[in-house]
Amino acid sequence: MKAVAILTIMSLLQLSIVLGMPAARPQDLTDEFFNGLPDPEPAGAPFGTETSGPAVDRSSIIDAAVAQATALDSPGADPALTNNPDPTEPEKLRKRSPSSDAVTPSGYYLVFSSLNGATQAPSYLTFKSIPTYDPSLCAAKCNSISNCRFFNLYIEINANGQIIKCSFYSIRSTASSAINVGQWRNGFHVTINNSNGYAKYQPYPPVDGFMVETLGGAINGRRLAPGDPDPYMGYTSIEASDPSICSIACEKKTAYNSRHPSSEGTYRACNFFNFYHLYKNGEGYRTICSFYLIPFDSSYATNHGYSSHGDRYTIAESYGYTRIVQQGDGGIVAS
Repeated sequence: MKAVAILTIMSLLQLSIVLGMPAARPQDLTDEFFNGLPDPEPAGAPFGTETSGPAVDRSSIIDAAVAQATALDSPGADPALTNNPDPTEPEKLRKRSPSSDAVTPSGYYLVFSSLNGATQAPSYLTFKSIPTYDPSLCAAKCNSISNCRFFNLYIEINANGQIIKCSFYSIRSTASSAINVGQWRNGFHVTINNSNGYAKYQPYPPVDGFMVETLGGAINGRRLAPGDPDPYMGYTSIEASDPSICSIACEKKTAYNSRHPSSEGTYRACNFFNFYHLYKNGEGYRTICSFYLIPFDSSYATNHGYSSHGDRYTIAESYGYTRIVQQGDGGIVAS
């Protein structure tokens, strides 16, 4: 299903270019943008006795990010933000349990505890079964996945007994995403209990060749002078929490543009990108990389969210990455 979502995004972007239609712009954070994105289906570890899920394929994530980044180059505008009520937490366990006694691993903080549901979220990566209810075992696996930011530890009771599982996600989730409460399978009611969620404290890693700045919102870049070229270069939506993938897409975007110069013999170079997480009603929804000709500081981080049709979209974990060696004059390079 994730592969279908990626291909759908790419197809929409490529179709807009071929037909000359306006493409959705994430700087806008308007209905046009959100209607242009397929709604990713929440996912989590499957039921059953499997011991682990597939490895996270970073190369396919990079390929999809580069394909999107080189297919779009367009400007944007300001968002708006309104308030929505908080979701209701799933039912909690009522007594002492492995989940309430568990020790939070170093480098993580406890997001929720002792629920009777497992996390279902669009940022699902993979899962692993473990021999004992020990969050440190999940943390060790999460730390081995470059874009893992959150894990859910829980006990599944099935017809064969109990199995302890860790499911891994690229964006932090909350208690309201613990909606997988079990199902009937072959006449047996599979249940979930002792569900705990843990998120990483660790800041996002530095990216080679770029300087990083923490931002209070998403960048809304604008021309610094009336005669300047529009600095916004489009975006890519990635299925990972790894800003180095954005940097690769930024560099590939410049390389692509250099092979397709304008009639004046110039091309647009990517010198800055904004990496951030987009949340929908408080749950991890998308990871966005927005690309720009020139760097922007925190004073331009004015995009904080948007509300539409009862859904609230907010921005968090936003970082600005400036290329150390700037290219061209205001991002315009003579080929």
